[in-house]
Amino acid sequence: MFNRTILLFLFLLSGAIFAQSAPPTAASVLEKTAQKYNALATFSFNFTVTVEAKEKKLHNFEGILLVKKEKYYLTFEDQIIANDGVTMWNYQKNTNEASIFEAEDDEFAMFHPVKMLNGWNKEYTAKVIREDELLKNKVIIVDLTPKKQAAFYKMRLFINKTTSYIQQVVMYELDGTTITYTVSKFAPNPEVDDRQFTFNKNDFLGVEVNDMR
Repeated sequence: MFNRTILLFLFLLSGAIFAQSAPPTAASVLEKTAQKYNALATFSFNFTVTVEAKEKKLHNFEGILLVKKEKYYLTFEDQIIANDGVTMWNYQKNTNEASIFEAEDDEFAMFHPVKMLNGWNKEYTAKVIREDELLKNKVIIVDLTPKKQAAFYKMRLFINKTTSYIQQVVMYELDGTTITYTVSKFAPNPEVDDRQFTFNKNDFLGVEVNDMR
């Protein structure tokens, strides 16, 4: 009887240890990350982008993304892309042109972290690759593979294991190009004026407006 009790205890203990050490599923990691972003009223981050092909760096630039729920404001390389939930607009400084579209026609929405995470299971299949270290932080690497035809065959997310926020995204395009987005600064709940997301012609002297709605 005593031996049976010991064996049962060891069996239960080994099961508990195994459960504690079991690697997280992709769904649990992504859902936790989505919850963290959804809990924020606003957030912003500075990022760097590196474009490479055949291990050669082709391009490098910096940008800023500001998000307030479904709204966002993205600026990089003399370009502004924003969506106020009703319309999406894109301003090009080099030509001083602004194009305006319906919000649902926004092809850049996939780069909105909350929209991408909230609908990941409809658009992608996900798999945890491994745990690693990035910028001195422990990260969980998750690969997203698009279910529909896209310009890329894989999106790799590097998610901070402690904060659950995304630290880096690598896009693997069909032509062999890789695009790496790295978050250099993250700010939760900054004060944001809603006018930031809405196009105002008076803000751009002499701008040519192409209304595509």
